[in-house]
Order: sequence, then C-alpha cells, then structure tokens
Amino acid sequence: MRGLRPLILLVILPLLLLSAAQGQTSDQKSPPKTQPQPESPAPSKKVDEKPPYTLKVNDEQILSLSLNAENAKLSAIAAELSSKLKIPVTLSRVMEKQKTSAKFSDLLLEPAMQLLAPIVFIDYQVDSAPGAKPRPLGIFLLAYNEPPPAADAVVKSKSQAFVIMGNTEDNGDKDDDDSDPIQTSYKNGNLTAKAKDQPLVEVVFQIAYDAGVPFEGPDESKELVTINVKDRPLEQAVLDISPNLRLFVRADLSHATRTVLRIVVVDREKNP
Repeated sequence: MRGLRPLILLVILPLLLLSAAQGQTSDQKSPPKTQPQPESPAPSKKVDEKPPYTLKVNDEQILSLSLNAENAKLSAIAAELSSKLKIPVTLSRVMEKQKTSAKFSDLLLEPAMQLLAPIVFIDYQVDSAPGAKPRPLGIFLLAYNEPPPAADAVVKSKSQAFVIMGNTEDNGDKDDDDSDPIQTSYKNGNLTAKAKDQPLVEVVFQIAYDAGVPFEGPDESKELVTINVKDRPLEQAVLDISPNLRLFVRADLSHATRTVLRIVVVDREKNP
C-alpha cells in the first residue's frame, strides 16, 4: 500500500491542475458584466422656431402694411397690429377662430384689412385743418351676416362738451325760408346749405341737427363763416366750412360708404 500512495498522488495531482486550468479558462471566456447606461434625455423642442407670420407697419408718410402669414391665427395678427398702431383692432366671435395665409407688401390700410376679413369697418378722426391726415381710431373685422359695431364703440362723446342729437326723422323736404340766415337741408347723404357771415357754431349745429348727427361744441363762437353748397356729401361739405372742425367718420369698406358719427367744433388754442 505504501508503494501505491506516490502513484495515486501522481495521478490525482495532474487532474486537479487540469481542472483548475479549465475553470480559469472558463472564467476568462465569460463576457464581462455591462453597467446599465443612463437613458438619454428626449430631444428638447427648438425655442427659435419660425413664427407663422411676420407683420410690418410703415407710417412714415402714408400708413402701409406688409404681412407674410402661413396658417396663422388671425387673433394673434390683430393683437400685434393693435399694438403697433396703438388702436383697438376688434374681431367678431366668428373671426376670432379664423386663420389666414394672407401675403402682401406695402399695402394701404383699407385694402390690407379687406384681405383679412370679408366685412371691415374703420373709424377715423378727420380734421379740417390744412395738412391734417385722417387718423384711424379703431378697426373692426367681421364675418358675413354679423351685426355692425355700435356707433360709439370707439368714438365717445366728452362729458364736458355741449352735445345735441340731430333730428333723425328729418327727411330733408322742409320748405326753405329765404329770410332765414342759415338754410340747410339733408337728404340721401347729401347736404344743401346756405349762410353768409354766420357764427360757426350755429351753422354747424343746424347742419348736424338736420343730418341726425351728434354735435359737440362751445356754447358760442366768434368765428363767422359763409357757405353755399348744394347736394354735396356731408363729410366733404362740412370739412370745407372751417379749419376748426373735426369729424369722426366710419368707413364701411364692404359697401364703400362713409358715415359721419360726430361733428365737433374745435378750439385750436385748447385742442391743436
């Protein structure tokens, strides 16, 4: 038996060494454990995306607009236009939901607005002073079959002014009295008037009364005027009476008509 021990050891020892070597080789061949990679964040949206429209306003000489829109909200364009012009731009309930892809360059205010809505009203302040330009006060963009804006939606009367509503039932067929120093009649939007060296306030008041237009002015005026017109549009006829008048007018672009909303006698020293 003693002679067999060395022999047994010689047989077992190589087997143990071979087994250990195979185990080490197996460990080397096993792939290394990979660490979990952190999830990459979702790509963020670009904050400098191109806006759906660009709007430019040029009022150096004549007011003109440029617009390049692509499926843009009309409400957003109206809000920016209101900010640039510093006047209210009002959309009807229907037009508030609309979008536009209108494109135009250096277009005057009125035709530009007609490209944005089928029904357009613009209120103006028009002074008779030499060189004065009509100044837009408010813009209304409507859809078909919607009611027009109220006459005083933008043009408000001043509480301290002398205000009288005209005779809206006058049909202009009254008989003229040749002895009356101020003779006026108004029919179908046209004015016929005759006066010589009469106080401005009295002449304009009589015209406003016959035309059914609100009037504002002082109780009296030292300015004397002479007028002799026949069947002239009210706006034009009144503006030619004196340089001290101010008219508030509404332009209905859909029907190509203009309506005088208010006539004011202006004291240029107090209201240049």
